[in-house]
Amino acid sequence: LNHQEVIKVLSRSLAHEVKNPLGGIRGAAQLLERDLDDPGLQEFTRVIVEEADRLRDLVDRMLGPSQRLSTEPLNVHKVLERVRTLLLAETPGLMIQRDYDPSLPAFPGDEAQMIQAVLNVARNAVEAMTAAATEAPSLLLRTRIRRQFTLGAKRHRLVCEVAMIDNGPGIPETLRETLFYPMVSGRAGGSGLGLSIAQGILHRHQGLIECESRPGHTEFRLLIPLERRHE
Repeated sequence: LNHQEVIKVLSRSLAHEVKNPLGGIRGAAQLLERDLDDPGLQEFTRVIVEEADRLRDLVDRMLGPSQRLSTEPLNVHKVLERVRTLLLAETPGLMIQRDYDPSLPAFPGDEAQMIQAVLNVARNAVEAMTAAATEAPSLLLRTRIRRQFTLGAKRHRLVCEVAMIDNGPGIPETLRETLFYPMVSGRAGGSGLGLSIAQGILHRHQGLIECESRPGHTEFRLLIPLERRHE
């Protein structure tokens, strides 16, 4: 099996394990919200409920016969804001900067899957900075339109570029060639699935992920065509 086939098998297997506790997590968060008077804390419980719902929908797609892909108009900045909210809640002290291109239009895509792809890449960066005890860890979220851009062997008139740039330790040279393979991780306890799942999601959107890294600067670029071509 090639590494994309391996990740499909592993994803479906993990999906079964993930789905079972989601109902309990969602119910507990709703009960907790009723007992909280602080609106700020209630906002966090709402995030838990919304994320449980998103993960349930995502798992349902992963367990479906062909990993169904929604093609509703997708606002990538809404995706990034959701990921930003989650990361700031998870990682006190993290600074997240935004540099968004306001002219970037919506494009056909699956919001739940795209949130997961962006979250996997961004969380990978944050975990690397945490493990390396990076001083003043920061993550830049940047969007741009690329014109007449080639993805793989196909030329696209317009491509959305989502860049995530961190100031962490960089990716070891030995991992760069196999970075998107399943079960490859640079951290103790890492599953090695996050980036591979993200790349699979981008492939289903006819896009891909690129990476450049050196100490103090790692940049992941998610590239998605704005106009979907039917295979």
